[in-house]
Amino acid sequence: MILATRTVYWNIEHEYILYLIFIAAVAVFAYGLWQRVRTWFVGMPEVRWDLVRDRLRQAWRHAALQRRLSQNRVAGVFHLWLSWGFFILFLGTVVVMIHEDLRIRIMQGPFYLWFQSLVLDIAGLLALVGAVIAWVRRGVFKPRALSKVAETKAPLDDWVYLLHIVLILWTGFWVEGIRLVATDDPWAAWSPVGLAHGRLLASFMSLEAMLVLHRILWWFHMVISFGFIALMPYTKMIHILTGPANIFLSDLRPAGIMAATDLEAENPVLGAATLWDFRWKDLADLDACTECGRCQENCPAFLTGKPLNPKKLILDLQRHLHEQGPLLALAAMKGERPAEQPFESQLVGSVVQPDEIWACTTCRACMEVCPVFIEHVPKIVEMRRHQVMLQGEFPAELNQTFKNLERQGNPWGMGAHTRTAWTEGLNVPLLADKPDAEYLFWPGCAGAFDQRGQKIVRAIVHLLDQAGVSYAILGPEEKCTGDAARRAGNELLFQQLAMENIATLQGYGVKKIITHCPHCFHTFDKDYRAMGLDVEVVHHTQLLARLVKEGRLKPVKEVAATVTYHDSCYLGRYGGEYGAPRELLTALPGVELREMERHGPTAMCCGAGGAQMWMEEHHGTRINLERTRQALATGATTIATNCPFCMTMLSDGVAAQENSDQLRVLDLAELLLEAVGTGGGPEAAATVAPSGEKE
Repeated sequence: MILATRTVYWNIEHEYILYLIFIAAVAVFAYGLWQRVRTWFVGMPEVRWDLVRDRLRQAWRHAALQRRLSQNRVAGVFHLWLSWGFFILFLGTVVVMIHEDLRIRIMQGPFYLWFQSLVLDIAGLLALVGAVIAWVRRGVFKPRALSKVAETKAPLDDWVYLLHIVLILWTGFWVEGIRLVATDDPWAAWSPVGLAHGRLLASFMSLEAMLVLHRILWWFHMVISFGFIALMPYTKMIHILTGPANIFLSDLRPAGIMAATDLEAENPVLGAATLWDFRWKDLADLDACTECGRCQENCPAFLTGKPLNPKKLILDLQRHLHEQGPLLALAAMKGERPAEQPFESQLVGSVVQPDEIWACTTCRACMEVCPVFIEHVPKIVEMRRHQVMLQGEFPAELNQTFKNLERQGNPWGMGAHTRTAWTEGLNVPLLADKPDAEYLFWPGCAGAFDQRGQKIVRAIVHLLDQAGVSYAILGPEEKCTGDAARRAGNELLFQQLAMENIATLQGYGVKKIITHCPHCFHTFDKDYRAMGLDVEVVHHTQLLARLVKEGRLKPVKEVAATVTYHDSCYLGRYGGEYGAPRELLTALPGVELREMERHGPTAMCCGAGGAQMWMEEHHGTRINLERTRQALATGATTIATNCPFCMTMLSDGVAAQENSDQLRVLDLAELLLEAVGTGGGPEAAATVAPSGEKE
């Protein structure tokens, strides 16, 4: 019985030349890859290879299955075809090497028919179709996400790469087809795509001509295939390797944990002034970028005409790394200090403009959609840190905010003795008087000093009392958690506030905290925990949803409202909480929930994060107006929020619309209080009034 197989070098002479080409290609590839990798380690050390099992799981989900790419169905499907098709063809090449060079005869029998013939043909066809669709998408449809960014790449290189890929795949089919027809291969039907190519040529070419063409195409196919490998480290196609590697090395910590600066070190690194000041993974990020543009298409700053384009920012840093990286790597090998390198320019003002980093809302929308897990926001905050703590250069509006935080412990600049003014007429105990309270309720600065925020925390208190929750507040002892200071780059001020708050909380032995503000929620749960505070933190929407589920709060009164829910960035993308707020809404009688187009993980920021609450927008459209338009497009009459800053921004957005008196912006606690029907008074259903300009 004859086993199905084929002759590897059929119709080919001097095949030893192929091995010389292979060795040369691998050498060029290895040199280029080494040049890339050594520039990454110019950055500061960081451990990113722990938790191997979790990292492999992450790589499987997002590198192999490409879950983030699949969110865009068309682009996701054709990229999956292209990448998996190429990978399977690579495995087929490995099989040939094992069979021919190691003399382990595995390329025969059923395995040859099913895998080496049928599967490889299908894989090649899918990859070819994927490459052609990518070509058409760029040439015909021209989505904005794929638009060229100035000074980052040659105008035709995407076309060159795709043409290169198409030629590799297509010549492979022609070579296979000629062999199948010329040898009258008895198993040709197992390679239907190649056979179709061969029969097409046989319809108008002689056997002799086909044999000559086969040799030409075979060598051409091999040269361009090895050429692709050799050139990979020198082009954007390096993302084939750096993309999966970057996913494997991604930050597995809870979202939003920032690197703390050791301010007591002999020579503390105060933010990123140059490439030296980034961590090595920050630099590796730059070479993982695929230029897909998903970050820019989800960035609220870019979408509203601000100077920041996260794609451009990464590519500008990448270009700078490629220009300066080899020199820095050489200097590092010599043991020279960064300060001794005159060729290394400051990042802000040279590579990245100040307006770019100060336009960021730190919403993480860019990071949420990046298919290769590039970490944009930490880089921006590191550059802000340098500008604030060393250069003293930051938006003028922040000057007063920093002073207020330093002197009064809150960004409003109000005296600590007024922190309990919102409790007037309510029986809200102080922790000093009720040290055995189960929860510390943290109304935050907005709940204490903002008139709209005060109404919300009063509604929360009514609900806590109704459910019989044991709680107390710090009152005058409470200080701002420092979120705005940290996101604005003032790490020194943040750490001062954090240590004071942690000392107070530990002094009382606090174990559980209810927060009104998602920013406080994140700061306690992530930032303070990293600094040694061990507490259970719950956002008010999470607790209220639990109380409703347990039957301790009974929403029985019909609210009769068409509601659209705005996901705040710091409860959603940072906190991972999307379910509890919606559980609350669906539990309210008479409420019809209408989701915005951008909701859940892809929800658009209100524009207040990253200390933007305390700055003015000087470029483009105001972000809150754009988000308000998205909310109104649902036809809802009520916008529900869970964040005092979102409340301010969306209230201002609604006030700028026609018929604003017919629209409401309410916190979820206020909606629940309406449904519970207890003595919340008119506060619980307050209609929106303009809240004025941002403070």
